[in-house]
Amino acid sequence: MARAMVARARPELFIELFHPDAVLHMVGDARDCAYFGAYRGHKRILRLLRDIDGEFERRDHRILNLVIEGDRFAARRLVEIAHRGTAQTAFVVIGHLVNLRDGLFGAVFEFADTAAMKRLICGSD
Repeated sequence: MARAMVARARPELFIELFHPDAVLHMVGDARDCAYFGAYRGHKRILRLLRDIDGEFERRDHRILNLVIEGDRFAARRLVEIAHRGTAQTAFVVIGHLVNLRDGLFGAVFEFADTAAMKRLICGSD
């Protein structure tokens, strides 16, 4: 988890933690926000990460809870996020459910505080 938190600042390093056939599920209604949906494979996941990083800056990460069981883990983090265009910021609680495959992220489900995410990512109040 610590390696992932450090590598996340550099998408080209972070993607190495994903299995080549990994699926990243950004949980939410795609009608509300273009980032919500399922992304399969390094190319699509890396594009998503770069798009998000181009629009948003993560200023602080704190692990609130971490549960590890075999080849799965769940984490809940508090992240301060700033929109690069508007400078609007919010503290967002983000949850992750991760299944490992061959020691790499095989399936990742990301859940976030929907009100904060809609406001920051989708530009809605």
